[in-house]
Amino acid sequence: MITEARFIPITPKKFPENFFSLIEKLSDTSKYLIYRVDVINFSLEHWHKTREIYENKGGKVILNSKLRNNVSDHEYLHLTSRDLIKTEQLSSCMTGASCHNIEEVTKAAQLKLDYIFISPVKNIVNKNPALGWQNFSNLAQFFPGPSFALGGLKQEDLKIAKENGAQGIAGISGFFQSSE
Repeated sequence: MITEARFIPITPKKFPENFFSLIEKLSDTSKYLIYRVDVINFSLEHWHKTREIYENKGGKVILNSKLRNNVSDHEYLHLTSRDLIKTEQLSSCMTGASCHNIEEVTKAAQLKLDYIFISPVKNIVNKNPALGWQNFSNLAQFFPGPSFALGGLKQEDLKIAKENGAQGIAGISGFFQSSE
């Protein structure tokens, strides 16, 4: 169950050259990984190799819902907020979603999702305005399962996230720093 997770990395839309070495390293510290890539950059070979690396260490790769038509062999699904609102029933073993407001958090609770991401906590270029920790905490109270903070966070933000009701943190840049 995802309740033991503290960090959930999310793959970037474009893969850095050292992607698989980063995946190998992340699989040592995080049991879960959200696989999110631009549809035009998607390949089944890449998907299978990522799963192989992660699952060989007992981890789980969770597919972003934008890619679900490209992959038939996924058990775990992460819904975008747009897909969350359109969803009426679930078909995956474990499902989570990205939420940005009370409507989306309420919908996630109604669907009895396994976890949610609430974002953005901090300011991020080209994203919604930052919620801040107080609004994160308020929204997390409406979801009965684990809530993960997302948006401009680094692993060092875990303590403040937990103080505000988060199960842990999720992110892209805080986990996928290129070694160039």
